[in-house]
Amino acid sequence: MLLGIDCGNTKTKWAVFNPTGEISEFGSCLNSQLSDAALPHAINYQRVIISNVANAALGACLIERLTETDMPIHSLQSPASMGGWRNHYEPAQSLGCDRFAAMMGAFHKVNSSCVVVNVGTAVTIDALSIKNKHADFLGGLILPGLHLMQNSLAQATAQLPDNAWQSNLHSVGIFAKNTLDAMQVGAVAAIIGAIQQMATALAAHDQHAPHILISGGDAALIKTHLTLTTPCSMVDNLVLHGLYCIDRIRQSE
Repeated sequence: MLLGIDCGNTKTKWAVFNPTGEISEFGSCLNSQLSDAALPHAINYQRVIISNVANAALGACLIERLTETDMPIHSLQSPASMGGWRNHYEPAQSLGCDRFAAMMGAFHKVNSSCVVVNVGTAVTIDALSIKNKHADFLGGLILPGLHLMQNSLAQATAQLPDNAWQSNLHSVGIFAKNTLDAMQVGAVAAIIGAIQQMATALAAHDQHAPHILISGGDAALIKTHLTLTTPCSMVDNLVLHGLYCIDRIRQSE
């Protein structure tokens, strides 16, 4: 049994996986609440693997709590290669470990090239070229998430309206007729456009349409507005599932 922990920019999620990769226990909290969060009991797992892109202090707090259980703990860093996956980032170790884990999860979920998208505090859009049971991470994009875009506009521009998020933007369309709609449609369009551009580039590279996998807190909203004909799936907790895949590879080495 494995405890996987995904410390993101805003929230920390965790899951206990059974030997077949099914989640038997799941939880999450804001990073600011981690010191008081009820993590899984140590009798439910034998190993721990952590992806932390938050900060060193959060990681230290988590390690301190977990070392009380005396379990093996692996803090993830992005390698140059692992289990048929090859990393073309420069240098390889500078790739965010959450992106690495998400791509490993995608690699083991689909059998063809894919665009791996995480829509959270920040948005990452990564190109994974998969051929003959090998995956090459070609590179990717990072841009602000929906709420970061809104907040940056509010902080840097005068006389803008309250940026409370509107859930139904389909009725607005691209021709926004008030400032709040223009801000929100603009943020969605920026992310949609980046995903479409990456999908087009990967299709040209591999000579076939890639699959798009979307995860993260705002995944459902973005998927709703995507109009690509290429296959598109929303995957919950892709980073955590990637951590399980990485642990399986490590245990087999």
